[in-house]
Amino acid sequence: MTLPKTIKVTPSKCIGCINCELACASRDWDKFFPAPTKINLVFFREGGQVPITCFQCDNAPCLSVCQTGALSRNDAGVVISNSERCVGCRACTAVCPFGNITYWQSGKMAVKCDQCAGAPRCAASCPSGALMYVEDETIVKERRSAFAKSLKEAGELL
Repeated sequence: MTLPKTIKVTPSKCIGCINCELACASRDWDKFFPAPTKINLVFFREGGQVPITCFQCDNAPCLSVCQTGALSRNDAGVVISNSERCVGCRACTAVCPFGNITYWQSGKMAVKCDQCAGAPRCAASCPSGALMYVEDETIVKERRSAFAKSLKEAGELL
């Protein structure tokens, strides 16, 4: 059985190279010109940057607000968009709590990360490891270990 996978984002590792955006935009080059990017690198005036992609929310508000069925969830649990059904109402962009769905003016449709059908180019192109495509359980184990380490360092464990 294949475990669910997701894109793990580690902002502290991001070097701002924009490889993720370029790789994302090139994935649909045969369909769209210019191609939209479905991941965004947000730069801060104070320094640093964070790659932002869809969180594939369990109770995704974008799914419930889409009246045409342009947004749906596939068997892997990823919220995907169907450009042929999108009417450009932008309701999904308005309700996304993280701002991860954008409206592509040239294509007159909403675009969002669909994890490249299980092979995210953004993660594959990231030289620093800020974006990694990993099993969900890997993220849980890493967080558990980090929390246990912080407790040990604080002297909270016997």
